[in-house]
Amino acid sequence: MPPNPMETSPLNPSLPGVRLLRSWIREQLPLSIAVMGQEPIEGRLIWQDPEFLAIERAGTSRPVLINRRQISVIRSLG
Repeated sequence: MPPNPMETSPLNPSLPGVRLLRSWIREQLPLSIAVMGQEPIEGRLIWQDPEFLAIERAGTSRPVLINRRQISVIRSLG
């Protein structure tokens, strides 16, 4: 049976990228996230799951969800 493209794999905490994002969440570092076809989104990463990153932007009360498949670059601003 072929894999379902709508199913996601769990986050693998042994991967360096997952560990780095977790450390940026703990440190509450400001980030800039380049999203394909849009201006970069800046804010603090507040959580991640296999599909999305939740970014808290300055002056907003609700997070922005960014689909991992649409991200081209994540960089720390701190």
